[in-house]
Amino acid sequence: MNTYRRPSREERTRINRALDRWGTFEFFKDKSLMIQENDDGGSKAVCFVPGELEPFMRMQPPYLAGLVIGELKKQFVPSMAGADLFARSGKRNEFYIVVNENAEKLVLYGRDIMGESIVEASDMLDENELVIVLNRRLEAIGIGRTRFAGRSLLQKGRITVTTVADAGYYLREEG
Repeated sequence: MNTYRRPSREERTRINRALDRWGTFEFFKDKSLMIQENDDGGSKAVCFVPGELEPFMRMQPPYLAGLVIGELKKQFVPSMAGADLFARSGKRNEFYIVVNENAEKLVLYGRDIMGESIVEASDMLDENELVIVLNRRLEAIGIGRTRFAGRSLLQKGRITVTTVADAGYYLREEG
C-alpha cells in the first residue's frame, strides 16, 4: 500500500531547487505536491495533486493519486510525465536539448543520441548533467545524461547523450 504525505521542509527545498533548475518553479509555487512512499520505504515519488483532492487524501488514503512528476532520491529526478509537464509549462533553459527528426525516432526506441543529431544545446551544460530531450516541436521525448560538456556535445560520429528514459517506453510496454 502506498502512503501519501506532504514533503518535509528539506524535501520541498530539494524539489524546489530542481523545479527552478527545469524552469518550472513559478508554475509549481502554489501547487500541491505530495510524496508517495511505498511500504518498502525505498522509493519516494513526487506527485502533483490537485488542491481540491488533498483533504480527501487525509480522510481515506488512496491507492493512487496525482501525476508522478519525478522521484526523490539523493536528488530529484523527473519522470517522463514530469519532463513533459516541465517542457510545456516552464521556461526552456540550458537543461533542455533539441534533436532532429531522425534522432527523435531513435530516442523513442531507447537509443542514445549522436552529437550530429543535436539541433540545439547550451554551451553551459557540463558532463554528466541530466537533460530533457525535446523534438523540434519542443515536445519532451526523453530524459538523457550528457557524456560531454558544452560544444563537445555536438561531436560528429560519437554518442554524446545517453538516453535514461524515453516516451516510447510507454508505447512499447502497452502492446
